Amino acid sequence: MLAFDTKNGTAAQAFDTRNSIACYLLLLAAYIGGLFVPLMNNDSAHHANIALHIHQSGEWTRLITQGQNYLDKPHLLFWLAAASFKLFGVNAFAYKLPSLLFSILAVHATIRLGALLHSAPAGRLAGVILASSFSFMLANNDVRMDALLTGSIMLATWQLAAFVTVEYGGINDNSNNGGAWKHLVLGGFGLALGFAAKGMIGVAMPLIAIFLHLLYRRDWARLFDSRWLTLALITVLFMSPVLYAYYDQFGSRGVAFILWGQNVERLAGVRFGNAGEGDSLFFVHTYLWAFLPWSLLGAWALAAEGLTLLKNRLRPFAGGEALTLGTIVVMFVIISASRFKLPHYLNTLLPFFAIQLAARLAPRLGQPSAHHVLWWVQAVVIGLLAAGAVALNAWAFPLGMDGWAGAVAALATLAVGVALIRWQHGGARLVLASVTATAVFFVLANFNAHPQLLAYQGGTVLGKQLGARGIDTEDLYYLENGARASSFDFAAGRLIPSLSLDELGRMARPVVLYVSAQDREKIAAAGLSIEELTQSPDYRVTRLDRRFLDPRRRAERLKTVYLIEVMPQ
Repeated sequence: MLAFDTKNGTAAQAFDTRNSIACYLLLLAAYIGGLFVPLMNNDSAHHANIALHIHQSGEWTRLITQGQNYLDKPHLLFWLAAASFKLFGVNAFAYKLPSLLFSILAVHATIRLGALLHSAPAGRLAGVILASSFSFMLANNDVRMDALLTGSIMLATWQLAAFVTVEYGGINDNSNNGGAWKHLVLGGFGLALGFAAKGMIGVAMPLIAIFLHLLYRRDWARLFDSRWLTLALITVLFMSPVLYAYYDQFGSRGVAFILWGQNVERLAGVRFGNAGEGDSLFFVHTYLWAFLPWSLLGAWALAAEGLTLLKNRLRPFAGGEALTLGTIVVMFVIISASRFKLPHYLNTLLPFFAIQLAARLAPRLGQPSAHHVLWWVQAVVIGLLAAGAVALNAWAFPLGMDGWAGAVAALATLAVGVALIRWQHGGARLVLASVTATAVFFVLANFNAHPQLLAYQGGTVLGKQLGARGIDTEDLYYLENGARASSFDFAAGRLIPSLSLDELGRMARPVVLYVSAQDREKIAAAGLSIEELTQSPDYRVTRLDRRFLDPRRRAERLKTVYLIEVMPQ
C-alpha cells in the first residue's frame, strides 16, 4: 500500500477514470440482462411473494408467507420490492431493481472507502473489481437480501471511516480533528439500513471494521469519543420503523428475535439446520469461485498484507491499514464457525477483498516488471472462465435459434472488450481483459443459459401458460400439503390458496390446481373427475448437479408438475 501522487503518478496513468468507465460499460449488458431473468425458487420467488402480499393488501407492517406470519428476515427488501411493484407492475424487473441500485451504492462506497484508506486509483480499481466479481453479479440474478445488505454495510463503513479520518491533499492524517457530523448521521443511516436488510449483522459488521481500524491506529481518543453514543441514538431512530413493524406483528417476541435470536440461531443451527457444518473449509472453496476472476490475485494480496502487518508487529506504518484485512479475518472466523453455512454469506466481504487487492494491484499496474506474472495468473483464470462459458452454452444449454440474442450480445461485448484492450497500454489491459471475461460469461448466462435453465422450473413455465389458456387466476389452487411453487404464484400475480381433498370435493365449480404426480394420484383416488390441461418438467434450478447439467442424464433428475382441472361432483 504505497502513498503516491493520485494526479500524476504512474498508477493513475495505469488505471484512470476512463478505464473504470470502460469496465462498467462492458458489464452493463450483463447486469441489464439479469434484471429480466425470471425469479428462481425458492428464495427469490418466495421473497417476491411476501412483497406481493404487501402490495396487494396494503399491510406494510405485516410479513406473510403462504398465509402464515414470516419472522425470519426484516422488512427492507419486501418494502422496496412492494414499492417497486406499485411503480413498475408485478414482474421480475421491478423486484430486482432495488437490489441493483444498492449494488451501485456498494460499488460507489467501495470506491470512496478505497480512496480514503489508500488512494484514488486504488479506490477506482476496487470498485471495478467488486462490480465484476462472480458472486456480486450473481446476487443481482438470484436476488435475496445480499445486495441490500452489502450496499448498506459499505455505506456505513465508508461514512464511519470518514468520520474518524481526516484527509489533507489525499494523504491520510491521524490527527484528532473531529469528523463531520454528516458522516455520523449517514453512518447511522447505513447501520439502520443494514439492520432493515438482514438484522444485527448489518450493524455489527461496520462497527467491527471501525473498531479494528481505530485499534490498529492506536487512536484512543476517537475510539472512546462520546459521540459514539449519538451514533447509537441516530441508528435506533432510523431502525424504529422496522422495530415497530416487528412489535406490531409479533409483540416483544419479534423485537427480541430480530435484535438477538435471528443471528444466534443461525450460528447455532437451531432453527435453520446444519448445512455445511462438517466442512470447515466451506468458505475457502466458496471464495475461490465467488471472487472470480480475482480470487487468485486476491489470495496473494491477503497473504502479502498479512505478512506485512506481522513484519511490522501490527504497528501502524505509512500506507498501512487493518480495517479491510481485520474485518475479513474476524468475519471469516465467525461465519466459518457457524453450523449453518450458505455461499452468499461471503458476499458482504467481497468489497473488503476488492479493496485489499486494489491496494496491492493499483501501483503495480504501472510497473512493467510486474506485468508478466500478473498476466500469467489472470490468463489461467480467464481460460477457466472461457472453458466454463463453453461448457455451459455449448454442452449443458447449447446456443440455438432462441439464444441468438445472447450470442449477439456476447459477441458485441467481446468485440468491445478486445477493442478497449487494444486501445489501452500496460496494466490497464490486464484489468480490461479480466472484466471482459466475466462480462461475456454473464451475458451468455443471462441471455441463454438462464432462460433455458428456467424452462425446467415448472412453476414459471406453467405460470406463463395461464393467459394463453384463458385460465382465471381466481380459479387457481394448490392441494393442501401438496406441491407448490412460489414462482407459480408470482407468475400468476396471486398468492394462491390451498384446498383439502374434502374442500375440493365440495366445490360447486371447476377449479384448476397446480399438482405433482403424487397429488394428482391422491385426487383421482378420491373419486374426483380430472382433466389434465398441461404439464412441465420441474427441477430446483438453484441446486445444479452434474447429472442435471449433462443433457444425456438430465431426465433422471426431473419431476413433472401439472395443471389439472377438477370438476365438481
